[in-house]
Amino acid sequence: MKRYAPLLTLLAVAVLGLGLLAVNVAGEPDGSAAPAAAAAAAPAETTAPAPPAPAPTTEPAAPPAPEPPAVAEKAYAGRSSGDEVTVAVAVKDGRAVGYVCDGEEIEAWLEGTVEGDTIALRSGDGEVGVAGNLDEDAAFGDVTVNGQSWPFSAKAVQEPGGLYEGRGDVRGVATRIGWIVEGDGRVTGLARSAGSAAPQPAPPLDPNAPDRVVVDGAPITVTTIDGGDVVVGR
Repeated sequence: MKRYAPLLTLLAVAVLGLGLLAVNVAGEPDGSAAPAAAAAAAPAETTAPAPPAPAPTTEPAAPPAPEPPAVAEKAYAGRSSGDEVTVAVAVKDGRAVGYVCDGEEIEAWLEGTVEGDTIALRSGDGEVGVAGNLDEDAAFGDVTVNGQSWPFSAKAVQEPGGLYEGRGDVRGVATRIGWIVEGDGRVTGLARSAGSAAPQPAPPLDPNAPDRVVVDGAPITVTTIDGGDVVVGR
C-alpha cells in the first residue's frame, strides 16, 4: 500500500490543477461580447439638420418721388427776359389768372390751372399764353404773344404788389384797366374801352390809395385780383 502512496498523491495534484484551470476559464469574460456591449453603450450617431436656406432678399422699392406741394394762394409779378412784357400771375386753390402787358400796345387777361407746381394759362382768343412752374418764392417759364415766346420770371409779391383791375364809365363808355405792380413798386398797365380795337395808356395807380383813380372825371373802381377771380370774357 505504501508503494502506491506517491502515485495517489500525484493524481490528487493533477486533479486539483485541472479544477483550478476550469475555474479560471469560466471566470474570464467572453471577448466577443465586449465589442457588442461597447457598441450598445455608445450613443447613436445623429445627423444634424441642415440650416434653413436663407430667405431670398429683394431690394426695397424706391419710394416714389414726392409730389411738389401745391401753392394755395399767391401772386407773382415780373418780366420777360428781354423786358418785352410784364407778367402777373395769381393762383388760388388750383386756379390761375394772369395779365400780360407791355404798357404800350400788348395787353391780355388770362385764365388757367395749377397742377402741383405747373401753371398753364391762355387768353380768351388763345393768342397769349403763360406756361411754367412756381413755388412759394417765384414763378418762371415762357410767355407767348402772337406766336412769339420769351422766358419770364416773376417773384412772389405781397400787397401792394400784385395784379389790379379797374372798371368805370369814361365818357359813357365802359372801360377796363389792368395794372401790374412789381415788388420794387414799378407799375405797368393799359386801358381798353368797349368797342375799341387798340388800348390806351392807363392812368397812374397808387396801390395804397386805389380809390383815387379818376379818368376824365369818371371814378374808377379798383380791385385786387386773385386766382379765384374770373377775368376772361368779362
